[in-house]
Amino acid sequence: MLNLKEIREEKGLQQKDIAKKLNRTPACISSWETGKTEPSLDDLVKLADYLEVSLDYLIGRTNEYGMIEEIRDISPLHKKMLELFDRISPEDRLQVLGFIQAFLH
Repeated sequence: MLNLKEIREEKGLQQKDIAKKLNRTPACISSWETGKTEPSLDDLVKLADYLEVSLDYLIGRTNEYGMIEEIRDISPLHKKMLELFDRISPEDRLQVLGFIQAFLH
């Protein structure tokens, strides 16, 4: 199962944004999201890079983004927060982000 739609919506992107980046049509992206067609391996790699998620997360093999290892100089508290954030659903992530934004105002 491709998590493309959930990730795209979580990041505030539209199908046309991804289509432009990958030199595809929005209809192609829609077809991937609905499972009518599947992206090539090359397109999957480009999607994962563009969306800043692991391939395993993108294709639904894991519930974690898998990109924390690339963040080098962060405190243990920040790393733990990222690990916990990656374990919650996309809908809950949006709620957490909303709470943090409200807290800052």
